[in-house]
Amino acid sequence: MKIEIRTHCKVCGTKLGYRQRTFCSKTCRESIYYQRYKERITEWTRNRLQEKLKASGKELVQCLICGRWYIQLGNHVVQVHKMSAREYREEFNLEVKRGTTPAWFRKLKGDIALENETYKNLKAGKKFRFKKGDLGLGKYKRSPVTMERLKTLHTFNKKSNN
Repeated sequence: MKIEIRTHCKVCGTKLGYRQRTFCSKTCRESIYYQRYKERITEWTRNRLQEKLKASGKELVQCLICGRWYIQLGNHVVQVHKMSAREYREEFNLEVKRGTTPAWFRKLKGDIALENETYKNLKAGKKFRFKKGDLGLGKYKRSPVTMERLKTLHTFNKKSNN
């Protein structure tokens, strides 16, 4: 068996003191173990959060790519699957203008916006929105689900007007 005698810390490279063999401190030693078990720790934390939310009766949204459950599916899709939330909705024929968060979370965020008055930013940004005839319009096509919903809505309005 080969014995390796170190003079510097395995993590940060600091010179080792008397009676230190591999790491210069507890922090360096723990960082190595965290890196080794990072995936397991992340998975365990995610599962614990999901169980906690399900136990409290709060619904989650399932990712149709990996099958995991999330509160904010759009963020997950962008960060993990490297596609925009809109591309995700188009790929799985979901309504493009509908959100990918549960109703309770949307209500919570709406209440927070009312409480800290960030809804006023909508009024301030009105001058930057697209107007009819702008060149930037028409970048995206409507999804098949939205088109179907609009057709049924249009036929319903025709029947109610007659």
